[in-house]
Amino acid sequence: MIFGHILFGTISLIGVLLLDYGFRDEFNSLNLIQKLAIFFSIFGIFATVALGLFMVGNLLAGAAVSIVGLVLLVYLIRPTVKEKNTNK
Repeated sequence: MIFGHILFGTISLIGVLLLDYGFRDEFNSLNLIQKLAIFFSIFGIFATVALGLFMVGNLLAGAAVSIVGLVLLVYLIRPTVKEKNTNK
């Protein structure tokens, strides 16, 4: 049971990382519902992993996962260089 939880959690985490990477250039052109779906998917997975780590007492790993999740969210929602150049 624990092995399956770890396996599927790792697969979900990889999927979220690919989601973040795949939409990094088009994120700001999506509608609000699409943006929120992607944002909450990424936030939810990283929050779940961080909470699990905090609950087992691994504060350093929980903090690291929290920071990585926040960095990825900022990386996703920041304006792209192409958009900055087209607004001039």
